[in-house]
Amino acid sequence: MRTILIGDIHGCYDQFEQLLKKAFFDETRDRLILLGDLMDRGRDSCRVYHQAAELQRKMGSRFVLLRGSHEKMLLNDSPRLRDRLLWRLVGKGATLRSFRQHNERMEDSITWFRAHSVMYHVDHHFQCVHAAIRNENPADNNEYTLLMDHRLTKKNLYAGKLTITGHIHLKEPTWFDGSGRKGQPLPYGEWLPLPAKGVICLDTGCAEGNKLTAMIVIDEQYLLHCIKCKN
Repeated sequence: MRTILIGDIHGCYDQFEQLLKKAFFDETRDRLILLGDLMDRGRDSCRVYHQAAELQRKMGSRFVLLRGSHEKMLLNDSPRLRDRLLWRLVGKGATLRSFRQHNERMEDSITWFRAHSVMYHVDHHFQCVHAAIRNENPADNNEYTLLMDHRLTKKNLYAGKLTITGHIHLKEPTWFDGSGRKGQPLPYGEWLPLPAKGVICLDTGCAEGNKLTAMIVIDEQYLLHCIKCKN
């Protein structure tokens, strides 16, 4: 079975659809792993949500959604002023507008996200979290590390089982091998051996005008695709 992993979508529905087509995604056979942060910033969060919900309904256990920092903000919706201001700064307004344009309420998506997003996913050759990992077993990491940490991955100190993440807005998909050195950008369009250790980050800043990245994994080989995005 092919596994297709996609970095932070952030409301970029058109690019999400184009990337699935570019990867020749087959909802009847492939596994799809979305690395979190489906909504906020981009213009079409409502459509991204409905597409994800429809894919989950059709694919069942072959659909995996990682809970990201923006899902956390949606689900917790803290009454604290500081938290409310942070969410506004990182794109809540765009999501509210998107749902209103479809005569829907953003709050009505909460039940689905709570039921169908997970903190981590473990596969045979790799595992996935949204933000970062410190301890090799994802269950041994706290929520802040898994969902929110912006610094840990770039320090490049993790050398455990290969972990695929999003969250940190890099120009290119990057492999951090645990050496403490600068991460290594990865090429698109070339089948390569899957690393055994470290972190591969697939968040390439779609909603910031860069691109949306997908990783196709078959056995111990991977291939990267992308779709360029506009602000």
